[in-house]
Amino acid sequence: MLLALFNDLMETSSGLLFSDNLSGTMKNTENLVVVHLSATAVYVVIGSVVSAKDIRIMGVGQVKNSDFYQGQIKHRERLQGAIKQAIQEAEDTANCRVHSVWLTMATPELLSKNSAGDVRVEDEVVRAKDMVQALSNAKSQDLSPDYYLMHCCQQGIYIDNQEFMVDDAIDMVAHNITVMYHMMMMPVSSRQNIQKLLQSCDVGIDHIVFDAVTSAEYSLMSDERQQGVCLVDIGASTTSICVYKENKLIFTHCIATGSHEVTMDISADVGISMIEAERLKKTYGTVDINSVDPSSFFLFKPQGSGDEINIGTYNLARIIEARYVQIFTEVVRQLHDADLLGYIDKGIVLTGGGSAIKGMIPFAKKLLKMPVVLTNTHPAISAYNHFDNDESFKQLNMQVNDRAYQTAFGTLLYSQSEQFRRSEKSEPEAIQKNRVTGVFQSAGQRFASVLKKIL
Repeated sequence: MLLALFNDLMETSSGLLFSDNLSGTMKNTENLVVVHLSATAVYVVIGSVVSAKDIRIMGVGQVKNSDFYQGQIKHRERLQGAIKQAIQEAEDTANCRVHSVWLTMATPELLSKNSAGDVRVEDEVVRAKDMVQALSNAKSQDLSPDYYLMHCCQQGIYIDNQEFMVDDAIDMVAHNITVMYHMMMMPVSSRQNIQKLLQSCDVGIDHIVFDAVTSAEYSLMSDERQQGVCLVDIGASTTSICVYKENKLIFTHCIATGSHEVTMDISADVGISMIEAERLKKTYGTVDINSVDPSSFFLFKPQGSGDEINIGTYNLARIIEARYVQIFTEVVRQLHDADLLGYIDKGIVLTGGGSAIKGMIPFAKKLLKMPVVLTNTHPAISAYNHFDNDESFKQLNMQVNDRAYQTAFGTLLYSQSEQFRRSEKSEPEAIQKNRVTGVFQSAGQRFASVLKKIL
């Protein structure tokens, strides 16, 4: 009986309860569920984590919905229904039941700060309690009472008067430690509304993660993180930014504008509905105005209308370009204000649905005058064939290759990352876990000077 109870606890602790025909195959894996709230849809992904380099997608769900806009719940009941439906779709595909989830999202209410927690070490040996105290001290000085620590990434640890940082100080001899963090905060009221929303869908929240960080986990290569890179995730209602240098997250921000505004501009200028403007943008639009013949025109027939509209290709590109110039200008302004433009040697990596428009790369390279690339698929993510028919597996495989799920897949990757595991050691639960890992010393002197400058 005790063994059966233990197995039940192990199954439910990861947020999933599997049916009999799957539970036997999942004993050596961690099974996680991700909900990604965006302005256009709710995405749910269920993954079986074999290792950090082998994550098998068991089920996905996607429900179109526009009731989570710029980080705000616009219509609670409709959004609740969309979340429930997306979870149900993923459960049906994966043949399991979801109890708790990782939530990834963007919000312009995000308040980010590089912070430090100083601790005097008792008994001259660093313990888990010292790491927990360091985060508590950092929060006490930089987290206001009306804000909630949504997500925190540990950047490194200074031991005594050393000039370089280490990634793990547990069991090291020290008199004092200073733990460096990148803290991402959101208003307490917004956090409470999100929590109540998910609870009304009968699931709990294990972690909330800023979507740019999870997208970065999917999109960025190790050399990009090391040499300095900015990830720009252009969504429908927001544009999320994060910057890495020396493999450390040092900057995050969320801009309250995205590709939806492009569609609105087209709708207003051409005089068609938002649905038709979106179709026009995706079918004929480009942001690279230099690739368009100014004398080129085409006929566009809105659905439900008997009249065709004569549209100039150059004029359409001009409308699209103007909004994207505004988006990238704001991105550059944020990087300039944070004094980071000189540190992103690998340039910018673009992701998100808004980056998929035609002509994006030549346009962005010319405008920004730096390297710009689009994200590629991640080799660790694959579809898991647990079906008794080929058609279901083919369908899941197609969904795994859909760019729309990349942020959710990135959350699964982030859950297995060294970044997350290091940051976990500053959480109160670390005292109970008291996990001891090796010391990973990094060549942190160059990064230390960067971090001190932007602090």
